[in-house]
Amino acid sequence: MNGFGIPVPSCFLEKNATKEVLHLIQIAHNRNIPIYHPTDFWCLNNNNHEDLEILDPAELLPGSTPADIGPSTLEKISLLISLHKKVLWIGPTGYDLAEEYSVGATQLGRILDKASCDSCDVILVGNAACKAVKGVLESSSQYTTFENSSVVWEFLKERILPGIAALDKSYPYQIPWNAVFSNPAQPLVVDIGSGNGLFLFEMARNWEGSNFLGLEMNEKLVIRCLHHVASVEKRNLFFVSTNATSTFRSIVSSYPGDLTLVTIQCPNPDFNKEQNRWRMVRRMLVEAIADILHTNGKVYLQSDVESVLLGMKEQFISYGKGRLVVDGDGDGDGDDQMENPFGVASDWERHVLARGTPMYRTMLRKV
Repeated sequence: MNGFGIPVPSCFLEKNATKEVLHLIQIAHNRNIPIYHPTDFWCLNNNNHEDLEILDPAELLPGSTPADIGPSTLEKISLLISLHKKVLWIGPTGYDLAEEYSVGATQLGRILDKASCDSCDVILVGNAACKAVKGVLESSSQYTTFENSSVVWEFLKERILPGIAALDKSYPYQIPWNAVFSNPAQPLVVDIGSGNGLFLFEMARNWEGSNFLGLEMNEKLVIRCLHHVASVEKRNLFFVSTNATSTFRSIVSSYPGDLTLVTIQCPNPDFNKEQNRWRMVRRMLVEAIADILHTNGKVYLQSDVESVLLGMKEQFISYGKGRLVVDGDGDGDGDDQMENPFGVASDWERHVLARGTPMYRTMLRKV
């Protein structure tokens, strides 16, 4: 309220938050996102702790303590909720006073209960929100509840949570293959960690007889690639924003043609930096590739850090159920400094070669 220029007694202000609040208000204004604030409060008189009175923001005084949002605010909330199909309620409406003063939260619970009965998707986050509606819950009401609000905040910050990754495995992506590829029966090439898509765009130009799919966690890069796909009208190239480690099986298993090639190139470029030392190649990914890859299909691995390449190769051989071997090599060692077999370099590969350092590569084949 202070950020909107409404006078607020200094005892109610968190002064260190002023700059951040003004920044959030500006972002919302630039994106045409409305922000609403309470128009009245139930307040506790500090001289008489038994009486609650309704005050508007201009009437707030140091001698009164806001206890909860008031009836006018609830009326506005009720009107807004009736216009929407999804509501996310995080945290309490009150001000950490005794439970008997939480009048607004109980009434908001009734409003959301009615909205839920009217087919609004209601999501409750945190103990306070969940508790507020428990007493008014109707048998016909449907809620999604998360008592641990910290988990939801992490999810909203776009962190990949272990539980979400597990759900990704269980619920397959419904990709309309006939819509994204002109001929979904063609052999499929999947590039895991496709980045800016430079490698796949050139591959798709050179091999019109194959379809190419990029799996990349960075959604902004994927959106940029899809826009470029649309602009050049490529019907043998598509990108998906996902964590391929957990979703590869569910995405690729529904493809109507044969998976003939999987490439993993420079997972987390500049892997020699300490903060980048995480493993993208895990057992669940290797087993999914080994199961879905067509017989004689290939897995191409490369990195500018030799230990990373050797680690990936070891994972594929160890967890490939005996079906993945080094291509064209009888003793299983292979040449880890083989030439690029495609004649097409990824963006990071070009960067590495330009600075005069080597790339380490290997090709595996399914037997």
